[in-house]
Amino acid sequence: MYLYKKFQPVICVLLCISILLATSGCSVFRPWNETINVSSYPEDANITVNGLRYKTPAQISLRRNESIAIQCYKKGYLPYNKVIKSELNATGILDVAGTFLFIFPCIGLLTPGAFSFEETNINMSLYDEN
Repeated sequence: MYLYKKFQPVICVLLCISILLATSGCSVFRPWNETINVSSYPEDANITVNGLRYKTPAQISLRRNESIAIQCYKKGYLPYNKVIKSELNATGILDVAGTFLFIFPCIGLLTPGAFSFEETNINMSLYDEN
């Protein structure tokens, strides 16, 4: 009985954490990053993705809940700019629906796992300056 009283606060905290995780929404358990594939014509163009530089073709892992600003450029060609937004995915929609039954699935909506990029395969064609 003495041991039970001694560990009762720890048991209560662990039980509360278990219940919270069990009802926190599926989005919490999805990967927080998503890979985008960027290619260009002509190949070997320079790209800047959210301020970081790469050469095409490139595979870049980015946070799901952030918009992506892509700039593609190569000497002798006109630059190409594109913005890709993040949108609520199917798992996030299930978390929204689950929030009506339980209050805790809304926690999943606060994580990047509830979102996906509008587009993950980006093909950019650069046009000659002349």
